[in-house]
Amino acid sequence: MRKSITKITSQLKTQLNEIHELVNQIEKKNTQSTKNIRNWLLTTEEVLKSLNLPESSKFAVKRATLSSFIPSSRNKKKEVLQLAASTLTEAQHDLWEIYTPYATALENSTKLIEQLLVVIYQTKQFKYDANQDFTKFLEQIWSFCCNHEQLKGISIQILSMVNQSDVFIIMGEKIAIESL
Repeated sequence: MRKSITKITSQLKTQLNEIHELVNQIEKKNTQSTKNIRNWLLTTEEVLKSLNLPESSKFAVKRATLSSFIPSSRNKKKEVLQLAASTLTEAQHDLWEIYTPYATALENSTKLIEQLLVVIYQTKQFKYDANQDFTKFLEQIWSFCCNHEQLKGISIQILSMVNQSDVFIIMGEKIAIESL
């Protein structure tokens, strides 16, 4: 079974958004910044492991490098902060490289789902009843798209990028009930 791209992008985006605060700590020469970066690396590593992404090992190695660093000059704090900043820069780059293909697939599939929804609005075949289960309603729309001769190709293209549960999540976020 394919991984949920909405879950992956959401969790990776959360990790990327935390970098700003870590950079602020380095700028302020906060003595806790190195420890906080190490903790962020560990959390990122755990997120990647939970998503079953092998890139988690890159973050484990960065964490080990940061944890085992022994400064050689008299200005130890400055040396540690420089290593922390460098490590954070590399980690951000690695995380961005992991995130980008998933975000691109999510964006492309979202655009295609929006196109399908425009067609669905035009068909006037679906009316949403507030008493109806919303998930079942989305399943009916998706089934219609998968079985409709002209929409089947787009449906297959969408499923080549995301799994079906992602389709329902995206569709649920993008559907304009008032247009049905």
